[in-house]
Amino acid sequence: MMNPGSVIQQQLADVAWPSAMVVSGLAFTLFFLQTGLDLSRAGKATAGTVFGLLVIGAIYGTIGIALVGVIAWAASKSLGGSKPMDWSIRAISLSYSPTLVYAASGLLFNLFLGWNTAVAFGVTGVLWALGPINAAVKEMVNGKTGPSIVLSTICGVLVLFAWAALGNMG
Repeated sequence: MMNPGSVIQQQLADVAWPSAMVVSGLAFTLFFLQTGLDLSRAGKATAGTVFGLLVIGAIYGTIGIALVGVIAWAASKSLGGSKPMDWSIRAISLSYSPTLVYAASGLLFNLFLGWNTAVAFGVTGVLWALGPINAAVKEMVNGKTGPSIVLSTICGVLVLFAWAALGNMG
């Protein structure tokens, strides 16, 4: 979390893309579960809705985040990037490691203290992922700071808007 660029440069080659997708998949499974539990506590969701959000989170965290990786890859290609698509998917997926830590912590606070945690822990975790995402995107655009910030912001906005839309389906 403190030096995401170094981790991406040194460790990414050792991680298979399915393993990377497990990180983002689990992070969003827990994040969407918190959303469902918060809605249930407010009387706006049944147990079925909570389970449905859990499943949606798992799908979104794997397929949706992989799609964000593909979008980032395609945009980086238009800016002269040379990283392959699987590198982008792995990097973007692994960037959600901080989200996984926050989502797991938030779930504990939700279950044991009865707090509503989706915004405080889930969204905060997604925002913490922006640093690693920016480091990954910066690699993808050959070190160009301006384009990496814009593209990272677009990735973050896509993720948060999709969470808001999918979270309201419950």
